Amino acid sequence: MKRLAVVLALAVVLGVPAPVIALDHKNLDEGRPLRLEDAYSIAHGELAVEVGAAGVFARRGPNRAVLPLEIVYGALPNLHLALGTQLSTDPHAIDEQTKSGDLHLSALYNLNQETLSLPAFGIKAGLNLPTGVDSSGVDGELKGLVTKSFGDVSLHMNAGYAFLGGTERGERDGRYELVLGASYPIGVPTHTRTTLLADVFTEQSREHGEDNVVGAEVGVRYQLTPRLVLDAGVGTEFAGPADRSPFFVTVGVSFGF
Repeated sequence: MKRLAVVLALAVVLGVPAPVIALDHKNLDEGRPLRLEDAYSIAHGELAVEVGAAGVFARRGPNRAVLPLEIVYGALPNLHLALGTQLSTDPHAIDEQTKSGDLHLSALYNLNQETLSLPAFGIKAGLNLPTGVDSSGVDGELKGLVTKSFGDVSLHMNAGYAFLGGTERGERDGRYELVLGASYPIGVPTHTRTTLLADVFTEQSREHGEDNVVGAEVGVRYQLTPRLVLDAGVGTEFAGPADRSPFFVTVGVSFGF
């Protein structure tokens, strides 16, 4: 609970109160509910709190529940800053570099608006601080984001590379990830509250000599009110190391202020 209090307190530092701006269910943020995200930041002056719950079921090892929390602030036009953490059951059993209770800072900048011939491009930088259980080393990440619409369907590509500190013998000190996906708002142009989304992804294995993880996800985002968006998603890692997750599920909610 102390870590959650720290996160909420630091959120105040990210900005000052701003006029209420409605959230948009068509905007895609990482983890809400898929790893797929679009190239756009949230609106300037907007403050959003994103809370979720996820279940991760492993082929080997214990199953886990994960509770992520992130606060996002539109600091400047086309730029948002984010501060987050996640708590997990059985935290000592986590093999991934990001541990339960780590503090994550990130910034996303939208480089341009989409045109008929040119996609929207964005860049995201992140920093993971070892404040969690059994955590060591500071990790950094750079990610390129691309979004292009064809009619009502939007296609997205995310390509990122993580620079990992505090790794153990046999583990990689850097890993890449590639995500390809699409989103579709149901009911456009007259009326829509629901966006469907899906992706396929691959990420480099944690240890040298292991196969890359390959998986797929599907999800939905629903606009309950102008300030409240619900989301849910399921996915699978169908290829990769023996300890991959054959099934995982995520639900969450985003509040706008």
